[in-house]
Amino acid sequence: DFFPAANPTVVYLPALNQTRHGSKSFALQVWAKRNGQGYLSADYYGCGRSDGEYVDGTISQWTADTVHMLTEVVKGPVILVGAGVGGWIAMHVALKLPKQVKGIVGVAADPDFTTDVVLPVLDDETKQKIKNTGMANIVWGLNQYTISQKLIDDAEDMLLLQKGPKSVPIKCPVRLLQGLGDEEIPPNRALKISDALTSDDVVVTYAKFGDHVLDDEEDFRRMTNDVKELCSKFYEYDLSSPTSG
Repeated sequence: DFFPAANPTVVYLPALNQTRHGSKSFALQVWAKRNGQGYLSADYYGCGRSDGEYVDGTISQWTADTVHMLTEVVKGPVILVGAGVGGWIAMHVALKLPKQVKGIVGVAADPDFTTDVVLPVLDDETKQKIKNTGMANIVWGLNQYTISQKLIDDAEDMLLLQKGPKSVPIKCPVRLLQGLGDEEIPPNRALKISDALTSDDVVVTYAKFGDHVLDDEEDFRRMTNDVKELCSKFYEYDLSSPTSG
C-alpha cells in the first residue's frame, strides 16, 4: 500500500508472521491520510500476498527488500515504524540509508530475538525439528509463530545489540514504545536498544499494562504521537536548512 503525499513518508514494517493489514498498520494509515502524510507498507517476502515461501524469509532479505522500496518507490525522506521484528529491520534500513531515514519508531522492537530470547528457551526436540524440516511452529508468549532454520542462521549475521553501548551508528531520532507486561520480549530490551544507539535523541516510553502487541487505542495514540513528533522534527530541520526556500 503506497499513498504519496507530504514528506516524510511514514513506512510501516510489520511484526513476525504478520501482514501489512494489521491493526497498527490500519491506525497509521488512517492517521497519515487525515494529516496528509505519505504512507507505505508492504508484506515481507514469503508473507501475505508477496512472492516466495515463508521458509526462505530472513532478516537480510526483508531488509534488502525494504531498502529497494525506499530507494525505487518512495525516493524521499521517511519515518520508519517497526513492530517487533520490524524494529530490527528498521534499524538495519537506517544503517543502510542514513540520509533517507529521518526517524524510527519501534513498537516492542525485538532486534536479536532469535539468538538471545527464543533459542535459549526452545527444547531440544523443537530445535531438532527446525533443523530437520527447515521450520517449526513454536509457542512464544501468548502467540504461535513459525520459525525457520534460514531465519535463525541469517540472524547470526544481522545481530545489533551484542557490542555494547553506542555500537550501532544510527544517529536519527528514535522513539521506543514498550509494554511492561510484554510476554515475549523482556521490557528492558528497549533500554538495551537505547544504549546501543549512537543517537542522542532517543526516548523510551513504557506502558504499565502493555503487552507485546500493543494494539489498544492508547497504544495507537502513543505510536501516532511519536510519528507526529518525528515528522515535526523533519519539518523544523527542512525549514532551517539553507536550501529550504
